Amino acid sequence: MRSLRVLTALAALVSAALLVPPAQAATVAQTSAATIYRGEGDQVVRIRATTKPGIVKISHNGEGHFAVWTLKPSGTEDDLLANEIGVYKGTSPFNTDTSSRTAAFSIKADGAWTLQVLPLTKARAWSTTSRGDSDDVLRLSSTSRGLRSLKIRHSGDGHFAVWTLDANGRTRDLLANKVGTYAGTVSLPPGTRYASIKANGAWSIVRR
Repeated sequence: MRSLRVLTALAALVSAALLVPPAQAATVAQTSAATIYRGEGDQVVRIRATTKPGIVKISHNGEGHFAVWTLKPSGTEDDLLANEIGVYKGTSPFNTDTSSRTAAFSIKADGAWTLQVLPLTKARAWSTTSRGDSDDVLRLSSTSRGLRSLKIRHSGDGHFAVWTLDANGRTRDLLANKVGTYAGTVSLPPGTRYASIKANGAWSIVRR
């Protein structure tokens, strides 16, 4: 009788497990300029290994911790592209270091997410006054020359940083690095073509 009860319990457990839908693999869409990955929950998205710098437009619609890392061919984490609690929408560069080689993106999420992988040249145009409220990448029409400055402001309560990148998309200079609000004027290094902004609040950059 006891054996019958055990078998009945095991059968119930198996039936319940079969009712749980399996994890869904990320879907992939290709456009002329971008590759778009969509999924929900934790995923590892493999790509053809590359050392070429690019950008990823990222969105997440969840309530818990959300993070996106690039993975090297060895499987080790390299660049932290996004790190937020709850809803997130931002753009981050990857492969900005000469030692970087990306073979996959590792996503930690409790909701639906989207990764749109684009060439670095598709970054947002860097106007005289640029504004945002999250991570972003800005692109000048040509590399900077001469004596120029940037008036930078940030009103968030988290980490705020501004890095410059050269024409090849490689990291050059750290212009701002602060937790919380920030206001300052810094020089724009000659040879700058892109700027990478990490922020969790409203920010503005005015070129002079």
